[in-house]
Amino acid sequence: MPDGDIFHSELSGIYQKPYRILCEGKLERNECARITMQAFLKDIKKKGAAPIVIAQGMGKLLTQVTEDAGDNQPVDWAALSKKFDRLAQQANIPNRTKSLVLDAGKSVLHDLRYGQEVETSTIPELVIERYMRKVYISSFEERIPLTPNHHANVDHATVTERVKALQSDIFAQSSKWAKKANVDDDVANLRRTRRSKVKEIDLDEDLL
Repeated sequence: MPDGDIFHSELSGIYQKPYRILCEGKLERNECARITMQAFLKDIKKKGAAPIVIAQGMGKLLTQVTEDAGDNQPVDWAALSKKFDRLAQQANIPNRTKSLVLDAGKSVLHDLRYGQEVETSTIPELVIERYMRKVYISSFEERIPLTPNHHANVDHATVTERVKALQSDIFAQSSKWAKKANVDDDVANLRRTRRSKVKEIDLDEDLL
């Protein structure tokens, strides 16, 4: 079947292949993760460098806050949240992308405000990582259930399990991408992990 075929009407074109191979269940989990990473990386690159720069700006503001807090200076969390809003609104990017990077920044702000453990030496990188994960979840994971019938007549529970089984690999890769994107101020030079050996498996074999 051509890669341009639509197997799930609520997924963008770049995620059709990962969805199809997960439904068909013929490849090992590692290979499914590699194919999904390829789509995820295309998604990140399509959204460009602007969200990375916004995430860095939020991260720098949060880093300053942690330094001020260390000096026992009071933190105006509400004012900081409004600064995040302004940073996002100034960017010439789609509203959905603005929302993702803004949510990422505010999730780290929330963790710092309420005493969650955060590695304060790499806050900009952390905001970038959370942005990337939100891209993946909102573009792929959360859209999987939005169809009454899955490709290849596979049941919903099976598809969900297969998707969830990829998350640790996907998130490990996004951590590496976030580190490089923070150094580069861009996503253009991001690369996925090397291809693992591929083998077909029995359709009834448990991929988990």
